[in-house]
Amino acid sequence: MTTMLVAISGGHLAQLHMLAPRIVAGEDIVWMTDDTAQSRSLLEGERVYHVPTRPPRDHLGVLRDTRVARRAFAEHRVDRVVSSGAQIALSALIPALLRRVPFSYVESATRVTDLSTTGKLIERIPTVRRYVQYPGRVSVRWRYALSVFDGFRVERAEPAPITRAVVTVGGNGDFGFRRLVESAVRALPADARVLWQTGSTDVSGLDIDAVASVPSATLSAELGAADVVIGHAGTGTALAALIAGKVPVLSPRSVHHGEHIDSHQDDLAAFLAERGLAVVRPADAITPDDLREASSWRVTRRDDLEPVFI
Repeated sequence: MTTMLVAISGGHLAQLHMLAPRIVAGEDIVWMTDDTAQSRSLLEGERVYHVPTRPPRDHLGVLRDTRVARRAFAEHRVDRVVSSGAQIALSALIPALLRRVPFSYVESATRVTDLSTTGKLIERIPTVRRYVQYPGRVSVRWRYALSVFDGFRVERAEPAPITRAVVTVGGNGDFGFRRLVESAVRALPADARVLWQTGSTDVSGLDIDAVASVPSATLSAELGAADVVIGHAGTGTALAALIAGKVPVLSPRSVHHGEHIDSHQDDLAAFLAERGLAVVRPADAITPDDLREASSWRVTRRDDLEPVFI
């Protein structure tokens, strides 16, 4: 059996890669995603079909990328498709419907209280199997089977000086987050070694050595070695920190400040804060005390999570 896994880079790809061992146990896998440092690193050695990185709600781009999906279907006997979004899911859905290939869609864990634009479109297609990642979001049209946050636990750790840090606003996207970067500059010790992954953020005038994006392996190593992690409240950033054993300091992006297209990061941040999985602060109000609080916790995760067929 061959499953095609489809997700755009960033949090969507990070989620699907994390869920894959539970949903495709023993199956052949073909991936479809965009070509980024993250996807190249995360999917090294896998069979991958790349599409161009496109801005949100690029309807013409969705149609153009169906050609990549059709090629994957033609070159492999794809028995089913599983996607975690975003709009790339629609590029794979169109040929899947035409070929009558079963299609499952897992809504992003970022969507705690509402649906994404892609989710709202998928909701209208009766043949798609639709899943949310929070039991409280189950409805007539949406089921719950698993979540990327399954199995995480938090416990106290010995406090230590902050000598290494990671500041990340995600490695992709069209929106900068300078408020967070400036706040991190103020809060971090001047002599701390910091990886600044700033995406499309304009960091001119800031005395930092910033990079737009680093490979997943590099980021994972830096997160593991860091005393504290500061990031936007994106699912990919939160998960990467938690997997590395860190409780991150997270700041939701603001629509008012032109940092995102909606306010869904507020919902995710509140969910994580309630469970002790993040220290959440406004982007321009992070303090050294917040960093010390986050660094005084560590995260573990169960390794016996059961497979789930969706």
